[in-house]
Amino acid sequence: MKSKHEIITDMCMTYRHDYGLRKTKSDPPWTAGMTEEDAKMLYKTMEQIYTNDIEPILAHYKDKDE
Repeated sequence: MKSKHEIITDMCMTYRHDYGLRKTKSDPPWTAGMTEEDAKMLYKTMEQIYTNDIEPILAHYKDKDE
């Protein structure tokens, strides 16, 4: 099973195909990628979605298996 970090990273990549690419604020706007700050904010948003919505569902089904 994937770790929490791996799942959140996959969520980020699904939402923004260029999540894995980094650029600086001085790069032209048409270049692919995200600034480190933008990537951290997206990760934080996806982490909140995971924690509030996905984790409880996983816990619910894990409890049923035991």
